[in-house]
Amino acid sequence: MKIYLRFQKYDVSAIIEILKNAFRKGMFVIPKEVSVQGAIESPIPGRIDGTVRGDVRTDGLLTIGNTAIIRGNVYATDLIHFGKVYGDIFITNKAVISNKAYIKGDVTALILELEEEAVIEGAIRKHVNDLENAVPLDTEPEPDLPLPVEEEKPTSWF
Repeated sequence: MKIYLRFQKYDVSAIIEILKNAFRKGMFVIPKEVSVQGAIESPIPGRIDGTVRGDVRTDGLLTIGNTAIIRGNVYATDLIHFGKVYGDIFITNKAVISNKAYIKGDVTALILELEEEAVIEGAIRKHVNDLENAVPLDTEPEPDLPLPVEEEKPTSWF
């Protein structure tokens, strides 16, 4: 398939192949409009663009999109991370953390690729032995911030 833009010919077969791999069968997807309350456990790879309150555990590649917010621990074989995670991340193989990513917790991975402006508020560990039995130490969930209260302005009697 070829697309003509402004009288130039572009081969889009590479883009189509990337999209097929990103949305292939046997992969779960949580869109940005969806909010999940509770843990996610999946034997197949997946992509999260929505909000999850609970741990995420998957075999294979987990992609956390730039609109994703996860409040819980993340366990996967491989990770590509663009969003926000409030919890620890345990990866048995390779983790790629983009420059837009925010992590408030520890990251444990065998291979870590970290872009320059990524934010990790926690420790980075390379040693990954027995991650299935790993238990994070006393993690407190991120408290919900109260809504700002509007102050009453004094009124005049006149």
